Amino acid sequence: MLDAAIKTQLETLFTGLNHTIELVIEQSAHPKQGELLEMLDEVASTSSDIKVRKVETESKVPRFAIHKDGRETGIVFQGIPGGHEFTSFIVALLNTSGKGKLPDSGLVNRIKRIQPVNVRTYVSLSCESCPDIVQAFNQIVLSHGGITHTMIDGEHVPEELKELGIQGVPSVWIGDEMIHSGRGNLAELIGKLEDKFADKGEAPREHSLGHYVVAVLGGGPAGASAAIYSVRKGVSTLLVAEKLGGQVQETKGIENLISVKYTEGPELASNIYKHLKEYPVEVLEHRRVQSITDKGATKEVRLDSGEVFTCDTLIVATGAKWRELGIPGEKEYI
Repeated sequence: MLDAAIKTQLETLFTGLNHTIELVIEQSAHPKQGELLEMLDEVASTSSDIKVRKVETESKVPRFAIHKDGRETGIVFQGIPGGHEFTSFIVALLNTSGKGKLPDSGLVNRIKRIQPVNVRTYVSLSCESCPDIVQAFNQIVLSHGGITHTMIDGEHVPEELKELGIQGVPSVWIGDEMIHSGRGNLAELIGKLEDKFADKGEAPREHSLGHYVVAVLGGGPAGASAAIYSVRKGVSTLLVAEKLGGQVQETKGIENLISVKYTEGPELASNIYKHLKEYPVEVLEHRRVQSITDKGATKEVRLDSGEVFTCDTLIVATGAKWRELGIPGEKEYI
């Protein structure tokens, strides 16, 4: 099922996991159960820290959960995570072991305010937007400790899709309520969970990030360029973005970037992040600005995470299509 090149890549990725990761598979009479078992066995063969364990619990469709050091993580895959969701599976293993990328402390504080809930995401293995949603919820699960998330391949549950009236994916449900559909990112999903399942009387705890000479709002090519130019001048620089790469992430083919004959949005966004990490730019991703206050010589910026900072210079790089506020004079003067 997995070719030699993929297995070699996995062996490199899984070097030094430092935790025992179990792929706990339920019994099933489904015709594709053997295909799932084969995939899990092949993935486990790439690392001595990954084991496959069968349990007596029965399921109508192929289904397995990820455990860490003998404990449930709350991450479940229902169906065979192939296609675009194979990446979600591998990222979940890396994040579970601590080798991947998890939310920073500011986001974790927000996630911890959310009540324990059981989240289901219905996907198609050919859906390009689905992995972002699946991976975001898996990050939330690992950061919370009481939330569970199940990725469900809609191909295996057509009656369930019909009963729920699901016409497109990704489609995210808690109980009998759909809480999200379509594209999204970690910040947006945390916000939706907060709106419905967080204590309304408990606002995010305010946390001062201190003072920066330059702060940049926006994580697209313009924002990243401004941050890199600033930090190269030797001044403290902060970049705040809802999504690194900005709107570029949603662009398929890019052929007008001089010196680069062809690239795609996600690849360019990844390269922007790598370039930023070459410099001491402090990056806060998955944030939205709540307010900006002019303090005269400085600007005070408050984020929806409860974080607040001041800066001498504020650079706003909100992209070609910015979020409109619907206030008087906005269309006339901007």
